[in-house]
Amino acid sequence: MATQPTQDAVPSESPRDLKFNAGKIDEFVTSQGWTYIDRFGQKHYTIDGINYLSQQAMAAYGYVILTGKTFTTGATINNPNEVLLNTADGEYYKWTGSFASGPKVVPANSTPASTGGIAPGAWIGVGDASLRAALAAVSGAGLVGVSVGSVYPAGTVGSAIQYRTPQMYGIEPSTTNIIGSGLDAMFAAGGDIRFEKPGTYLTDRAWILRSGTRLWIGPGVTIRAASTYNGNLLRNYAYETDGGAGTADDIIEIWGAGTLDYDGLEKPFSGLNAMGAIFKNVTTLRIGGGLMFRNSRKYCWLICKVQNLHADGLRFNTISDGIHLQPPIENAWIKNLSGVTGDDFCALTDGDYPNYDIAEPGDFANINIEGIYVRNVNNDEGTRATSLVALGTAGMNTFRSISVSKLYGQSGNCVLYAKGDAQSRGRMKIERLAISDVFATPGPGAQAIVIDGLHGPQPAGVTYAVEIDTLSITNIMSQSAANQPLIMVTGDTNAQTIVHSMTIDGTPRTAYSIVNLGANASQVTVGKLNISNCNTLFIKDPNSAIVNTRGYIGSLVISNSNYHFDDSTYGYAYRGVGVDGRIDSIFMSNCRQDDGVNVVSVQRQTQQVAVHISNTEMFGVQTGVNFINVSSARLFVDNCWYRGDSGYTFIASNGSSVILSGSVETDGNNAAATSNGGTITLARGMQGISCDVSKITSMDGAGCHNTNGSLSCGSGQVVVQTKVWKNLFSSATYTSSI
Repeated sequence: MATQPTQDAVPSESPRDLKFNAGKIDEFVTSQGWTYIDRFGQKHYTIDGINYLSQQAMAAYGYVILTGKTFTTGATINNPNEVLLNTADGEYYKWTGSFASGPKVVPANSTPASTGGIAPGAWIGVGDASLRAALAAVSGAGLVGVSVGSVYPAGTVGSAIQYRTPQMYGIEPSTTNIIGSGLDAMFAAGGDIRFEKPGTYLTDRAWILRSGTRLWIGPGVTIRAASTYNGNLLRNYAYETDGGAGTADDIIEIWGAGTLDYDGLEKPFSGLNAMGAIFKNVTTLRIGGGLMFRNSRKYCWLICKVQNLHADGLRFNTISDGIHLQPPIENAWIKNLSGVTGDDFCALTDGDYPNYDIAEPGDFANINIEGIYVRNVNNDEGTRATSLVALGTAGMNTFRSISVSKLYGQSGNCVLYAKGDAQSRGRMKIERLAISDVFATPGPGAQAIVIDGLHGPQPAGVTYAVEIDTLSITNIMSQSAANQPLIMVTGDTNAQTIVHSMTIDGTPRTAYSIVNLGANASQVTVGKLNISNCNTLFIKDPNSAIVNTRGYIGSLVISNSNYHFDDSTYGYAYRGVGVDGRIDSIFMSNCRQDDGVNVVSVQRQTQQVAVHISNTEMFGVQTGVNFINVSSARLFVDNCWYRGDSGYTFIASNGSSVILSGSVETDGNNAAATSNGGTITLARGMQGISCDVSKITSMDGAGCHNTNGSLSCGSGQVVVQTKVWKNLFSSATYTSSI
C-alpha cells in the first residue's frame, strides 16, 4: 500500500491511519488470501482464511448426516458440515457456497447438478462412491499403483494384492483359439496366477512354473493340450533349464477344482513328452484342491527330487498312471486321490522304463499315502487301474518309512504291490512299510497285496531282489478274488524275496486264503510271521488256509483268531505244501478252528519243526496236527480241546518222527495215531494227554492216560520205563514193542 501508517497507539484518529485501514478493510473482505498485515506488522485472517479454519474445524468434528433426507425428499442445509445423500449415485454431498442469505434450501426431486452444480463453492462429494466406482473399473488397479507384469517389493500394497489372470493378458476362453505365446509373460512373471473365468484354454506348449508360483485353476476351467500338441502341460523352471541338476525351485503350488486335459486318447507315446506334468528339483510342491487330470498318454504327474510334497484331492480319468514318484522323494503326504486310471493309481518307482526315467540316486523317505478312492468304472479308453499303490525298483534305492492306508474301490489287478517291474534291473529294499485299512477289491485272478521279486534279476553281490525289514498289514478287509489269497509273497530262482518281520492284524469275514508264500523255500523267506485278530469264514477249497506256503518261515505266530471252514474236507490254519514249504516254529494261542482238515499240516520237511499250541479249541477238524514225512518234529500243547470227526485223532504222524508233550482234552478219546512208519514219542513227565500207548514210542519217564483198555496195563494213568508201561493205580503192566 502507498499510504504509510503511523505507529500511534490504538485507537488512532490520524488521517493516514484511517486511509490505511480503509485499504485493509477491503483486503479483509475481498482478498482470496488467508491473511493480511496490520499497521504494526502483525498477521490477521481474512474472511477466506476464517472460512478455511471453519471448514477444517468442521471436518475434524465430523459431518452431520441429515437422517431420512435426500435430494429426492428435499431438505434444508443450515450448516456447512451437514451432508445430504444423492440416492442416484450413492454419494453424500455438502454445500460449500454462501449461507449469507440464510440456509440452503434443496427442493424435492432435485440433484446436486440442478441445485447449484458440482464444483468448489457449490456442491462437493464427500463419500467414497466415486472412488469405489473408479477402483472397480478395469483400470482401477492403476489407482493404487498396480500394473500387470510389475514386480513389487515385499510389504508394499502391490505385493499384497497382486495376482494375474489370462484376461489381464488379453486371453479369453476358447475351444478353437490356441493361446500360443499369449501367456508366456504371465508365467514368466510368476507369483499368483489365477484361471478364474470358466471355459477352455487351449495350449500348444508347456507352461513353466517358477519359484513362488501359485497356480489356481478354478471350477469350470479346463486347460487342454491342442490336438496338434503332444507334450507336457506343465513343467517347473529347474527341470526346464537343466533337467533338475542345478538350483531347486523353492515353492510351487497348483490348486483348484478345474481340469488339466492332455487329450491323449489319439496321441502316440512320446517318451517324457507323454507325461501330463513334470516336476523335478523342487523344495516344496503342493498340488490338489479337487484338480482333475484327464487322459495323459503316460503319467499325469511325474514328480522327482522333491523335499516336501503335499498332494491332496487329486482326481483322475486317465490312460496310465495317476501320480508317479521317482527318487529322491522326502517327506510326502499324498491323500484323497479319486477317479479312474488305466495303470497304477499311485506309483513309487525308480524307473519303469528308460524312456520315462528321470530318477536320481536317493531314497523314498517318510511317505504317507492316505485315502485312495477308485471308481468301479472304466476310463475313457475302456481300461481301469491295475493297482492302487505300486512300489517298484530298477536300481539300488531304498524305501524308508512308508505308510499306506484307506484304500477303497475296485482294482483291475492287485490292490497294492511291491515288486520289480518287467524292466527292473536292481534290488528293492524296504525298511519299514505299514499298510492299513484296505477295503479295495482286487481284479479277477489277483491278490490284494503282492510282494514279488519275480521280475527283478538281482545284480551281483545282492542276495535278494526284494528285501523288507518290517511289513505291517492292519485291517485288510478286501474280498478275495476266486481261488486267490489276500496276500502273496513270491519270487523266483533269480529274484529271491525276503521279509524279515511281517504282521497281519485283522482280516475280512470271508476269504480263500489269508497269506500264501509262493515259489519255494529257496526263493521266498519270511523271518517272522505274526497273524492275529482273524474271524474268518474260508471258501471251500483244497488250498483254503490262514497260511499256505511253499516258501520258508522262521517263526509263525497265530493268535486271538477264529477261523471257520465249510466242512472237514478242506481247510487248514497252517499248511506247508510239499518239500518246498519249510518252517522252523509255529506258535498258536487263544484260537478256535471249526471244521477243516488240519489245524497244522507240515509235509516233507527235512529240518526239525517245533509246534506250540495253547488255549485253542478244535471242533469238527479231521486231525488237529498232521506231520507227513517230517524228519523231526516237536509238538507242545497246553490247555487245548480237540473234538474231531469220528475215527480221527488230535495228532497224526505219517512217516514222521514226533515228540509230544503238554495237555489236550479229547473227551477221553485217543489223541495220537501213526502210519507209514511214523512215530510219536511222549516227552518225559506226566502229560495231560489221552492216547493208546501201543501207538506211542517209549521214552523212559513218560506218562499219560491210556485209552486202550484191552492192553494188559488197563486204561488209566500210566508211566513207562524200558518199554514197560505201568498203571499207577493197579500196578498192572504192558510191555511195548516200540
